[in-house]
Amino acid sequence: MPIPRNFERKLFDLIETTSRAQRTGEFASGLAQALLKDFGGALELRATGVFQPESGRYELRMTAGEPLWAQIEPMLTARTWQRRLEGNLWWVQRGLKHDTPAGTEWFDLILIPVGARLQRVMGLLTRSLAGDDGQEREAAFQVLGRLVRLFVDRHHQKERLREILTLAREQQMSLLQTALPPVAGYEVAGLSIPDEEVGGDYFQITPLNKHLFGMAIADAKGKGFEAAVLTTGLHTALRVANQSPFKVTHKVELLNRSLVSPGEIRNLVSMFYGELDASGRIIYVNCSHPAPILVRANGQLEELSAGGLFLGLGADTEYELGVCELNPGDLIVAYTDGWSELFNEAGEEFGAERLRDAVRGLHGAAPQTVIEAVQAACDQFRGPAPYHDDRTLVVVRKE
Repeated sequence: MPIPRNFERKLFDLIETTSRAQRTGEFASGLAQALLKDFGGALELRATGVFQPESGRYELRMTAGEPLWAQIEPMLTARTWQRRLEGNLWWVQRGLKHDTPAGTEWFDLILIPVGARLQRVMGLLTRSLAGDDGQEREAAFQVLGRLVRLFVDRHHQKERLREILTLAREQQMSLLQTALPPVAGYEVAGLSIPDEEVGGDYFQITPLNKHLFGMAIADAKGKGFEAAVLTTGLHTALRVANQSPFKVTHKVELLNRSLVSPGEIRNLVSMFYGELDASGRIIYVNCSHPAPILVRANGQLEELSAGGLFLGLGADTEYELGVCELNPGDLIVAYTDGWSELFNEAGEEFGAERLRDAVRGLHGAAPQTVIEAVQAACDQFRGPAPYHDDRTLVVVRKE
């Protein structure tokens, strides 16, 4: 089974859901079971487990999958694991042999710290990572290690200073444009609503010259003050990048490096950034953001998905450039997942497909009309159930 499309985003959603559902101390075991269930085939996992240090060894406290853990019994000394894992996102013990009546199998053990001071370590037994397919899985495990570190770091930095939230909200609201600038050849509208006093959604429309403008929509992962600080940093970095005639991919790479923190992974942002000229051409990069919807005539829909990983995940991330031509009346509907991931009282998710249906017949409509249609569709679906996330919409129509 191949690594699924948008793996890093699906993995992020799984980890985030697990962290919300599990009580303190149960996150590691919940995640180990969820990974086996949802990604066991793609990552070729045979067993998962959680270890805790005790009497100079790491003892297995939870297991899922096949009973293969006896293969690593000699490796459990705490000193060895701590030496390998201290300061690292993950570690691989390669070449574990398992003899069966059908022949010899070879496994690798992935170890990922899931607790402060290495008090919990998640172990993943996977088929050997040797070969081309193994390289793809190893890259996926590296993403997993980075995302787990993000959630661990975030968990230990939850305390917020409530007395500065008012100031933070004022600062964030100053970043959002109350009136969008006119842009040649297009009509644009935007809406952003934080779920708490402050939030992590962001959008910006920036004229670059008489015939070109930039559009950005972003979602800093997390909530409240921490996410708002990220959007402030992103806004500053984007302004600096747009003051120079850099290419789109160069700008995004600069933004990514500005959000990478040495020694820890805290600053994770999904973003769509595009530059549109008056003729209707858009050049863009999508950084693990929900793909904006391109509404063509006759209800034809396309997704603007070319790009790469989240901003802030790694300084060496490379990004693919996307190019598209817009015709008169075509719409770009860019959104954050606060719209698509809302739930009704029955526990059903609105989802990206319902959002697509809400805009399918709106080719040529005014951007503000599109925003109101999305709001109406979401409100009708959720009923009395509340929203639980920041939500932002940016709609661009080619004139």
